[in-house]
Amino acid sequence: MTATTTSATPDATHLANRNTEALSATFKNPTSFKLLYFPIHSNGATTREILSIAQAEWETLVPTDWEKEKEKTPFNVLPVLFISSPTNNDAVLAEAGVIEQYIAKQFDLMGSNVYEENLIKSFNSSIASLHQMHATTVASISDKEARKKAMELTLADIRTSNLIEHLLLQTGGEHLINIVDRNPSLRRLWIEVGHDPRVNRWRTSKSYETLTTATDLYFSDPFAPAPKL
Repeated sequence: MTATTTSATPDATHLANRNTEALSATFKNPTSFKLLYFPIHSNGATTREILSIAQAEWETLVPTDWEKEKEKTPFNVLPVLFISSPTNNDAVLAEAGVIEQYIAKQFDLMGSNVYEENLIKSFNSSIASLHQMHATTVASISDKEARKKAMELTLADIRTSNLIEHLLLQTGGEHLINIVDRNPSLRRLWIEVGHDPRVNRWRTSKSYETLTTATDLYFSDPFAPAPKL
């Protein structure tokens, strides 16, 4: 369940808190989430998708005046995740990669053992680096190394699929797909993730469509006013 809210940025500077035991309980037993990010896909895409396919109780917060509000965030960057629990000891988590790994582990998308978890983290980190660099080449990944089980959705799968979707929205994205086409394993992963009913439900939603339009507009004109979500 998701409701989109456009509001002033909540004060999230209390990243460190002495009552770590209470905050740890919140992390272990969350009841709802709020993701603060700009109204585009980019570094918010993977977290939104995981929360959606997990059918978590969550909503999107969008800053209204980022230049004035950024001081309220832990590192003056987005995304920031607000985590609520029955104890009312709300917690704050910053940095996209950390947020993604926490949410993925919360909803069983980090494999079935410690080795698989760290393998997924490795692939996710690599894909995140490519995303940051707006890379136009991708490494060849063998089926045996990347996927031992047939379509058991993981954080790395979702992150990889979102990177491809991200690249397709870039100028010349129609040519970038040729890179994916040259790697059958990568193309199959992209198609299979997109066909997952949980992912497809999110990607065909009105919220996702609006984010795609806003992202496309941003890449065309970064200074254009952001549309209302």
